[in-house]
Amino acid sequence: MSATVLVDPRRLVAEMRAQVDAYCRSLDERLPAYSYVPLTTDEQRLLVLQSRLYNEIRAAEVYGGWLRTTPEFEVKRLAAHNAEEELGHAQLLMRQLEARGVDPFAYTPPPAQVALFNTLEGLESTVERLAAFPLAGEVLASYLIRKALAAPSVPEWIKEPYRRIGEEEQGHGDYPLELLARYATTPEAQARVRRGVAIGIRLRDQYFRELDEMVFAGQRW
Repeated sequence: MSATVLVDPRRLVAEMRAQVDAYCRSLDERLPAYSYVPLTTDEQRLLVLQSRLYNEIRAAEVYGGWLRTTPEFEVKRLAAHNAEEELGHAQLLMRQLEARGVDPFAYTPPPAQVALFNTLEGLESTVERLAAFPLAGEVLASYLIRKALAAPSVPEWIKEPYRRIGEEEQGHGDYPLELLARYATTPEAQARVRRGVAIGIRLRDQYFRELDEMVFAGQRW
């Protein structure tokens, strides 16, 4: 990877956070099915719930898979905590699906959803991992959870588990950003941060598009 000019790490992290925030705002004009806001039937909502359950489980697997190859103790602790938390979120979503007679695992993910988590799993540097997942991923997820909780179109049985999930996601605070600022101190590391954010945004954007195709056009893979 070609190195860029070294900048102040906190300035870099602020710029990357601004990129993620700008992408979040770009979704406002047409919120994706992932947010639950544009959905009109329970069939659509249950499909998105299955898709998001898949995300929670794969997220736990990704964080858990990083443990052995993460040298920084603080990041190792964060990954372990997040793996456990994601499985707790998965349980909340499973209960809602099972309560409505839906098999939580009768779901085939679209290509971009598979590619997203396989890519995250394969990232090797700590800074790129932090940029692609806790930064780009959790900031975006929290943003769209807030949209769902505020929307009259989203029924209470969907909002119920996401109130707890949203609280836990927001409870992470800026700790991942602090870690990025601590470790992104070389031109190469900063280039990996930029690439990690791009990976996190672009692959999620393609996943949102393909999930929309599943929900609104009946596309299946």
